[in-house]
Amino acid sequence: LLADNGYVSLSHQCLAKSQSQFRCSEAQESPLTNVKMNWRKMELSWESSKNFSKYKCTIMDREMGSVQKEVNSPLCRFPVEQYIPLHKGVFFSIEVPNTNVSKTCIFIPGGTNGSAIENFSCVIYNISLMNCTWQAGRDAPGDTQYFLYWQNSR
Repeated sequence: LLADNGYVSLSHQCLAKSQSQFRCSEAQESPLTNVKMNWRKMELSWESSKNFSKYKCTIMDREMGSVQKEVNSPLCRFPVEQYIPLHKGVFFSIEVPNTNVSKTCIFIPGGTNGSAIENFSCVIYNISLMNCTWQAGRDAPGDTQYFLYWQNSR
């Protein structure tokens, strides 16, 4: 849905029963652990058992569009206005420059079958107010939560 140079993205997640996956490679022992993503703020965070002065983090979508940042702490903020189609899955990588230390993660969206929203609709008033409505999926468990995010388009 395009509106006022932006788009609306609706994602759903089922607490405790979600089939969405956020997995990180564990092929080698890494000082980078506890990788988390805050989707609302587009912040990738992790813990490091060693004090590194720089990190390079990347988010990449399935079409190989990517955003790369260099930071000096274990927190990487990606531009909220950057268009990354999360519904197809995304890859993350964290690297420590000039070392062989890295961590690769993948987010695969999902949900319980039948929990996808139905009858999604948005109405825009005077280009400044948008009202969106939807119904829970027919087979959505009682603990299903739906989140609506706004993000500017390219």
